[in-house]
Amino acid sequence: MCYADTVTNDDGTATAFCYCGWSADHATPEAADTDAERHQTAADAAESALAA
Repeated sequence: MCYADTVTNDDGTATAFCYCGWSADHATPEAADTDAERHQTAADAAESALAA
């Protein structure tokens, strides 16, 4: 299970990251939030498929 989060950088950009090691830089905090949610949802879906 992934737990993604974001951090806003001093220059106004943002980084989405996860404890699994995934990360991605974005121009805005909103874009980082969207990508973090996408990453976490995709990981949850993959785990559900494996459990089925």
